[in-house]
Amino acid sequence: MVPVATALAVGICAASGGAFAGAGDANGTAASVAPLVTGPKATNGSVKCTADINSDGSVLACKHCNTADTVHEGVGQYQVGFNTPCHGLLAVNGWSRWVQADTLSLGTAFGRCTTADRLNDANAVWVACFDSTGNPADQSFFLFIAK
Repeated sequence: MVPVATALAVGICAASGGAFAGAGDANGTAASVAPLVTGPKATNGSVKCTADINSDGSVLACKHCNTADTVHEGVGQYQVGFNTPCHGLLAVNGWSRWVQADTLSLGTAFGRCTTADRLNDANAVWVACFDSTGNPADQSFFLFIAK
């Protein structure tokens, strides 16, 4: 059985943990913790644009994609461009995106893909794909853009 004093002390520490966290440093001054990202707009998760991209970077199907701005840049690396309403696709602008490796046909995809803001092209998304061992690999995928 836990003594009442111990239970009370644990409860007080747990309830006021935020007050103690970062309360001061070795010099006795208040410490501040900067947020990792500042000022992003929230996303509502409503899908605005989509793209079905073949492993060679060609567009199988899309909604509002810019085929002229969609390219296979190298092994496992793609740029997928979009038209209105998907402009200014930076995460800080409230855009979210997710990608799903898929054969776009029969079979099983044995890889994974990830996305990032595209350097020097706010109307495109950078996609990187990898095989099951983590090496860059060409992979077909679905890309969803939401705001």
